[in-house]
Amino acid sequence: MLYLHFCGNCDRIHILSGHRTLCPACDTQLTELKTPYVTYIGWNVSQREDFMEKCRNPLSLQKISTVYAMRKYHPRNE
Repeated sequence: MLYLHFCGNCDRIHILSGHRTLCPACDTQLTELKTPYVTYIGWNVSQREDFMEKCRNPLSLQKISTVYAMRKYHPRNE
């Protein structure tokens, strides 16, 4: 499955298969987002820009992020 992840260091949203913890571009910590991929691809440019602004704000990011429940069993990004 495809999941949305935000990298604060790269300042971009990555669409990645699986629950990843490290950014493929810069190898820093990723934040997994609650928004489903199918919802994201249906948005127009304005909606995606608004979502990106929420990702850039630490308080908003906390509200729209999630923690993969099985992460404790998969500590490395493989």
